[in-house]
Amino acid sequence: MSPHQKTALELIHDYYFMLPNNGSLNSGINSCESRYKEAIECVLISLKRLILTLEFISVESNDPRIMSRINFYDEVQAELYKIKEGNGGVSFDELIEVFKK
Repeated sequence: MSPHQKTALELIHDYYFMLPNNGSLNSGINSCESRYKEAIECVLISLKRLILTLEFISVESNDPRIMSRINFYDEVQAELYKIKEGNGGVSFDELIEVFKK
């Protein structure tokens, strides 16, 4: 697993457990499956804001570490889109397994 994919999964995990739960695996608006999809959307919004902020800071500074972080989070964002579209090779069950280890 790449560092970008691991970071994407950790961020999904953080948001997933903050969302309300109705106790059902895949039935209803607050089901586990629904929360997983909502968590991905929350992370995408947060990353967009983070990247925009880092880009703004990079205009003011020539620090290469800022551009390195922008590139890293761009890759994390790309992983999230893959996961969202089902091309990331990570299912809901696999997401949970990542954090049991």
